[in-house]
Amino acid sequence: MKKISIAAGLAVILAVAPAEAKQNKIKTVVGCVEGAPHHYQLSTTTKKGKHKVYDLGDRDFHDQVGHKVEARGAVSGENFKVTTMKSLGSNCH
Repeated sequence: MKKISIAAGLAVILAVAPAEAKQNKIKTVVGCVEGAPHHYQLSTTTKKGKHKVYDLGDRDFHDQVGHKVEARGAVSGENFKVTTMKSLGSNCH
């Protein structure tokens, strides 16, 4: 019985670990910065043509609002923790 419990516990750990690793995927995204203080977003179009919006958290990106940027960082669902951001121009629309 003890061996079954250990095996079951190990199976759960192994099943959860890949899901957690997938949640914090490092990505480079090209898009437009939108928003207001304490609520900035990165709006982009996926390779499949779908509109996607990432929440950039509470960092100050006011200088980039309205600019097309290339952002790199950790993505978890709709959240994007930016490590680097490079301006690609001042016109998003």
